[in-house]
Amino acid sequence: MRFIVLALVALAALVPTTTATAAPAPAPPNTIVRTDVITDVHPFGWKVAAVAIEYRSNINLGSADIPNSAFTVNATANGATAPRTVVDVYTNNAAEIDTRGPKGTPGKFLIIELSSDDRNSGALVYAGGRNEPIPLTGAYSVRQTADITDANGKVRLKAAPYAITSQGQINPIVDDFISGTYTDSTGYALNFRLYTPQARPEYRKDGFPLVLFLHGGGERGANNITQITANEGAAAFAAPDRQASDPSYILAAQVPVGSSWTTPAQQAALMELLDTIVAGNPIDKDRLYVTGMSMGGIGTFDLLPKYADKFAGALPIAAAGDATKMPLIKDVPIWATHSIDDPTVNYTTGTLALMNALDAAGALVTRAQWAGNLPELQAEAEALRQYAQAEAAGSHTLLTAYTPGTTPVNAHWSWVPTYLNDVMLDWLFDQDLQDRPAPTTTSVTATTQVVGIAD
Repeated sequence: MRFIVLALVALAALVPTTTATAAPAPAPPNTIVRTDVITDVHPFGWKVAAVAIEYRSNINLGSADIPNSAFTVNATANGATAPRTVVDVYTNNAAEIDTRGPKGTPGKFLIIELSSDDRNSGALVYAGGRNEPIPLTGAYSVRQTADITDANGKVRLKAAPYAITSQGQINPIVDDFISGTYTDSTGYALNFRLYTPQARPEYRKDGFPLVLFLHGGGERGANNITQITANEGAAAFAAPDRQASDPSYILAAQVPVGSSWTTPAQQAALMELLDTIVAGNPIDKDRLYVTGMSMGGIGTFDLLPKYADKFAGALPIAAAGDATKMPLIKDVPIWATHSIDDPTVNYTTGTLALMNALDAAGALVTRAQWAGNLPELQAEAEALRQYAQAEAAGSHTLLTAYTPGTTPVNAHWSWVPTYLNDVMLDWLFDQDLQDRPAPTTTSVTATTQVVGIAD
């Protein structure tokens, strides 16, 4: 009997035993850290272009796409709430719109792009003749309405039973302008924004060019931001592609309500600020440029006769001025643009009269007309043709008139096709005081006229 018991014990020792182990805990959900709206300085104004949601952990969906229908976005402005149109959703490794493509870089951010055509896409409100920024913190709400899965069908982000609201805003290009207030020698205070280019060794000796941007009447105020957001004026020169080819300083001051660029105290403070910035930074004094639209175009033609030897070139838009002073600037390179049917600043008594006066003073004026709503590449081809004709004729004075019924949105908005035209900006950066051409006495008219379909 003892032998049997021992045998059973020995046999039991040979039987493998199992120990109960706990199942692995499920991975914690990928929680949201914060939500921000991303703005864009659009040709037609400042807009909310996207929402960026930051998560605690990376999101890698492989080759899977995120359906636009997985998110709803609502915007509240001026007491009214309305939906925004989602046009694309993708992951990214930064809180920014992906312009490189293909989209979907793994990262902690989910980018929800929104349609710029939405009526409530704006980040500014126009009232009382002025643009003012809309408070965007808390103005946007986002809800995920469907699970998001990776390429293997695994749920990576679960649908949420509630909406989240925006906590802040990201302003590409705009945030690159420092904000300041300059008090001149008389005590006059002037708000301004200044863009500083990234260091480039090839500009170390002569310095960078500087663009002085003069905003229009709708951007007057004290907010110190609408002068660089209400249109693409200043932003066009600070855009990454433009800075890559023509790095430059950009100065954009803001006129207070009740004043203008022709107000003596305002103008004196502006020029003192300009001189201070030029003296304190690596700036090429032979490559200072001035541009502006409407009130800013008027300011441009008011400044030039007083400082003809300071500015290497000018790009005035929808302007007017004193034709009797044009002989003082007949040697200044100018490319002026204006819509023929402008209802706000009359083309005939404005820019056309000034260019005719320059012509009479001995400047060689190269003239052309085309539609303001041409596709960008076609408009640039027309500008290149006009530029080439001016160079062939030895002309440094150009006039482009946009044909009636073709300027986008509003016939006064001739700055839209102008600042979108890379050839016109190229021309401006080609000007240098060292190369100022000798005065000429003949007028030349471009032989081509391109007419588009009226809006």
